[in-house]
Amino acid sequence: MRYHSTRSKDDLKTFEEAVLSAYASDGGLYVPDHLPSLPENYRSLWKELSFPDVCAEVFHLFCDIDVAVLRGLCAESYKDFNDGVTHLPLHRFDDLYLLDTSLGPTLAFKDVGQQIMGKLINYLLAQRGERGNIVVETSGDTGPAAIAGVRGSSHVNIFCLYPHGRVSEVQELQMVTVDAPNVFVYRTEGNTDEQASVLKEIFDDHAFLQRHHIFSVNSINIGRIIAQSSYFIWASLQFPEAAAAAGLTVVIPTGAFGNAMGAYFARLMGAPLGRIVCATNANDIVHRTIAYGDLRLDENRQTVSPAMDIQFAYNLERMLYYVTDEDSATVRRVMVDVEAQYRALGDHRRSKPPLSAELVAKMQAIFTSYSVSDEDTLRTIAAFHARHGFTLCPHSATAVHVATTSPSLVAAAASAGRPNTTIAVLTAHPDKFEDTVTRALREYGGGGAQYATFTYAVSAPVAALKTLPQRFRWLRKRPTDEEAEAQDEDEDAWRQRWIATLRRDIEAANAVAPAVAPVAPATSSSSSSTL
Repeated sequence: MRYHSTRSKDDLKTFEEAVLSAYASDGGLYVPDHLPSLPENYRSLWKELSFPDVCAEVFHLFCDIDVAVLRGLCAESYKDFNDGVTHLPLHRFDDLYLLDTSLGPTLAFKDVGQQIMGKLINYLLAQRGERGNIVVETSGDTGPAAIAGVRGSSHVNIFCLYPHGRVSEVQELQMVTVDAPNVFVYRTEGNTDEQASVLKEIFDDHAFLQRHHIFSVNSINIGRIIAQSSYFIWASLQFPEAAAAAGLTVVIPTGAFGNAMGAYFARLMGAPLGRIVCATNANDIVHRTIAYGDLRLDENRQTVSPAMDIQFAYNLERMLYYVTDEDSATVRRVMVDVEAQYRALGDHRRSKPPLSAELVAKMQAIFTSYSVSDEDTLRTIAAFHARHGFTLCPHSATAVHVATTSPSLVAAAASAGRPNTTIAVLTAHPDKFEDTVTRALREYGGGGAQYATFTYAVSAPVAALKTLPQRFRWLRKRPTDEEAEAQDEDEDAWRQRWIATLRRDIEAANAVAPAVAPVAPATSSSSSSTL
């Protein structure tokens, strides 16, 4: 199997080259030259497998790494999830299942992708005797998970940007308290779209990328999508064949569309997923794209679900590639216009008319979308806690709100004789959002003394983060006095200053990097490369 851009099928790459990269050379995202199908008898073959083993089998469909090696990497990646239990929790409440993907090291679904990506990248670089550099920005959950995946690695440095004041306290602490020589954290005065525009410009410098082996582990990386597809496939195996055959509806909190893209990959490969339902917050580009074909970038709004505060949902490009029957030319035309907006954030006059009605109809044959307000998010947290004694994070609450209030989903669940096959995905643990959960219960908990003074209590490991020293570097929009004297800055000068800082830091970190030697491959019966 080879990989090429969503915008052109000419420049073919190996799995290793696609994973150890960022954007394709033409600005597109990597996709396989053909999507593999699940084995015809995969239900009988994989039914009794643990989640890590299913993940390994799915990865094996996309690459030629020995499956025993992949099983070893996945076992190591997920050994600390869910207190060592190798199945993901699948809770049932009334007519709804909740798939809990939030029980990894940083308490977010991103751990599922980032833990295996960390082990896989370390393994691939070790085989080559090379070092690499991950450059990543985060809206809150990707950063902590990516750092946790590679902290202490002998083969990888990570440079991570996060927006100050737009992530939760715990999300921030999970980044700035990491004391490891290969971890570099930047607190910025921007938002996630501004951060991503900086990284996009760095990733466009292919000579710099190649010189320092720079790649990304945001969900632009095809490895992330493969990993995230695996838990939808695993979840489908937990249902009786008759129920699965009716088509499982999945409801997914959605920011950059990577989680939804994982579900779409699983569906295209043959997993019995029916409708894929996307729940957004006020940053609703995914909803507007699916509902109206409107890909215009809008103002990035701060909400109570910060990991979804994204306007540039880059995995929409992969979705468009597949709904257009892999038409690279159409994808390229659409994305050129989107990127014209992206280079002029805030200037929405440059956008063109929405996608064609035909293309919108193709998306709507597979996807449904909803935008959920902060008030509805908070009310859902309170109502679900009151009814079931179960606490949702604000991102998961958007999916539960849609699953429990959407007329079509409610009607389907109530249909006589219809199997219960609606799954909402829990994407983060409430421990990461104690202030929001506290607010939800106090303001919408129904009154009474128990809610008037309610304060959400985080676990001891999370509380301990607040006692640790912090390490980070500021990336400010306002220039220092020295910088201001050196040049007359225009309003976009901060972007170039940030890029220059990141380039200098990457070069400095690699100037002192120790030489590394190739290592023998890991297998399921031996430990993978130590991170």
